[in-house]
Amino acid sequence: MARGKFNKRGGGKRLDAQSADEIEQRNQRLAEFEENRVQRRIDAEEEEKGGADDGGEKKENHTSKKDSSGGGDGKEPGPKSAVETPKPEGPPVVVTSAEDHKKNMAKLEFVRRRREKAEARRLVEEEIELAKEMEQKAMFSQAAKEVNDDDGGKKKKKGKSKEIDKLTKIEIKKMKPAVMKDALKERKLDIQGNKNVLMTRLIEYEGSR
Repeated sequence: MARGKFNKRGGGKRLDAQSADEIEQRNQRLAEFEENRVQRRIDAEEEEKGGADDGGEKKENHTSKKDSSGGGDGKEPGPKSAVETPKPEGPPVVVTSAEDHKKNMAKLEFVRRRREKAEARRLVEEEIELAKEMEQKAMFSQAAKEVNDDDGGKKKKKGKSKEIDKLTKIEIKKMKPAVMKDALKERKLDIQGNKNVLMTRLIEYEGSR
């Protein structure tokens, strides 16, 4: 049998139905095929739009249409058996008893006292070290002072001996009486007498040096 000019859906060679049940089954298969084709076209359009909310509605529409077709029993979906509760965020909260709380507080108090004792001991040790250091510094300072005093006395003695030079007989004979008296004063000698007495006294002193 030749097809018509316009090849519409459902045209062409058809199967002859033998009974009313076969007719019903055939109509049901055709309806499901048409519905699936339309749904695929709608899904393609929704995917192009990229809408997340539209995708959810599309899924619900697909489910409702599939249930309304011959594949479902026509009953509405019943309520959920259990309500999902949101899970708490973060780590789980640990609940301690009163006895555990007392034990923890006792441990903290023990640690605090031990730290206080260690700190007090450290301060005492620092004070002792400081006192020793101060004592050593004082001893070094005293020793240095004594050394300086000894050096100063020696320098003074040397200075005094250097100030008074030794005179020769010729130098004494050439001196005038006033110069002789000054020389005798420097040497802590008597300045009484005439020139000859002064000269003799000074020559004897210089000869004994």
